[in-house]
Amino acid sequence: MNKKWFQLDKRADKEIISLAWPSITEQILEMMVGMVSTIFMGKIGIFAVAAVGMVNMLMGFLQTVFSGLSIGTTVIIARVTGEGKNNEAKNALIQSGYMAVIVGVLLAVLGRVFSLPLLSLFFGKAEPEVFAAGISYFNIVLINLPFLVLDIIVSGAMRGAGDTKTPMIITAGVNVLNIILNTVLIFGVPFLHIPAYGIVGSAIAVTVSRIVGVVVRVLVLYNYKGLKLNLSLKDDYTIKPEMIKRIIKIGVPGFIEQAVMQGGFLMLQIIIVPLGTVAMAAYQIGLNINALAFFPIFGFAIANTTLVGQSLGEKNYEKAEIYSRESLKITMLVGFVIGMFMIIFSKYLAGMYTSDPLVMKESIAIVCTFGVIEPLLAILNLCSATLKAAGDIKYVMITSFVGLWAFRVILSFALIHLFGIGLTAVMVGIFFDFCSRSIMYLTRVHSGKWKYIKV
Repeated sequence: MNKKWFQLDKRADKEIISLAWPSITEQILEMMVGMVSTIFMGKIGIFAVAAVGMVNMLMGFLQTVFSGLSIGTTVIIARVTGEGKNNEAKNALIQSGYMAVIVGVLLAVLGRVFSLPLLSLFFGKAEPEVFAAGISYFNIVLINLPFLVLDIIVSGAMRGAGDTKTPMIITAGVNVLNIILNTVLIFGVPFLHIPAYGIVGSAIAVTVSRIVGVVVRVLVLYNYKGLKLNLSLKDDYTIKPEMIKRIIKIGVPGFIEQAVMQGGFLMLQIIIVPLGTVAMAAYQIGLNINALAFFPIFGFAIANTTLVGQSLGEKNYEKAEIYSRESLKITMLVGFVIGMFMIIFSKYLAGMYTSDPLVMKESIAIVCTFGVIEPLLAILNLCSATLKAAGDIKYVMITSFVGLWAFRVILSFALIHLFGIGLTAVMVGIFFDFCSRSIMYLTRVHSGKWKYIKV
């Protein structure tokens, strides 16, 4: 193996950590809100945990369109920022904003019109109590789709320009609001004559918090001149077909990759539904706890995308390779440490969500499995971030399909129906998915061809 893998580049590591820690903090704050929300649902009943998890999977699938748009925006802004073209960075943000609003409103309207057929198609086999709660939750959170897409675009643009602190600060404030609203609306405040709305209260809290977050981000974007990327009313707001074309060139493969990923997650949820409410709740708890590792890893991936993209914009290919390699080493270490923490404290982590002995048993097994494979999660996320920053998204798209669908979905389905081993089959599928994609991404990054792709 190359001796560079056993050496530290202190300058690069310092830059990576400096850019990554605000993103990691932001992701941890997001994770904490998700954890608190899931814990609150557990207090209502395991049907509520299953219902919210079911809807979140579907919402994740609907978000794939603007996730691709966000990837395109972040990559283009990182690249033109590295080239020193700040006006082009502003143009990219403005054009993305136009597309974001159109897509968000369209998805929200279609989702509301076809909400019952959509949930019936994917989760019709869920128990009646779970399905009814899911419909109530889904119809409310659909309202925040246009705001969610704009939120993702603006945050991605800031990060692409190398500003990770501003999104972190705004997210911190919004998440505090989210937790307060969740507490008040789910359980009620009798002395203020606020009734307990249960699962509907959680949906309202999420929606209101998201709207407030977008308003704050846009106000900051226009009024805080200390940003690395800000806008004013004097900027050019005309439609720029060439810039839209550049964003779409990256965004379409990004959208397909996300559609493949989220479609696979959704299909896996559909496979789990017939296993019963206990299995559904345990799987959601396991995923929620796994966010402990995923979000720090995702924070380093964001930093890696920005630094590699800007380096490629400068045409400094050696620096891009150094950032990619150092980010991977740091993140693998982080993944290993957090994985060990998850295994050691699996019982206590699962106990935060439920006291049901059957759900506890299944949840602990899932958490331990995720703990073992966290270093693989680090490899596939950091390597895919490097490839996306370089514009090599088509490769990520194809390999996502192979790894996730061939192993996580098809293998899990086959093992469940051939051997009847329930959630164990799902975890076997996830393990082989992580292994296959880690190998494919490492091989691609090691080849070095990604450094010379034009976007």
